[in-house]
Amino acid sequence: MTKENNTDIDAIDSTNSKSDKVTVVMKDNILKCDINDGDKSQIFTSMFGVDDKYAFDLLLTQAVSSRGHVSTDDKYNAVMPLLLDIAPQDALEGMLAVQMLASHNLAMEMTRRALVDEQTVEGVTQNINRATRLMNVFKSQVEALQKYRNKGRHTIQVQHVTVNDGGQAVVGNIKGGEG
Repeated sequence: MTKENNTDIDAIDSTNSKSDKVTVVMKDNILKCDINDGDKSQIFTSMFGVDDKYAFDLLLTQAVSSRGHVSTDDKYNAVMPLLLDIAPQDALEGMLAVQMLASHNLAMEMTRRALVDEQTVEGVTQNINRATRLMNVFKSQVEALQKYRNKGRHTIQVQHVTVNDGGQAVVGNIKGGEG
């Protein structure tokens, strides 16, 4: 990242690549991308679900700033694969993905702090309580993402059904409330 919070992106054409998956790595403050047809906007949508460079820069800066005290390249290299795995489909999912990373990173930091030697029992308890609350926030964020992606629909799958002699089973989609 430069001082103006603009990401320098070096796109590598991977048209001949066997995988459609985007790969990214930060080296010497330049984001190196392995993307199809050298289309830099593909990295914006793959990582944050946005098609705007400025939105990409903002969300990437926010995601990286939630990491601890490690080198700049290491911060980016730790965050970017997670964002690609979450695979936000739009800007709302991109923002939620950044929040999920921040919640997770802070929960792990509070857990680390709870394990620091020579602190008071009160300090340990406070850090454990903070970590627990942050883990619950993360769980809620995961559930919100799943609900948003499913458009609020719930799916129930029956894995095993036993039908005894004389019994009947219905296989297919059942819609209640009709009739």
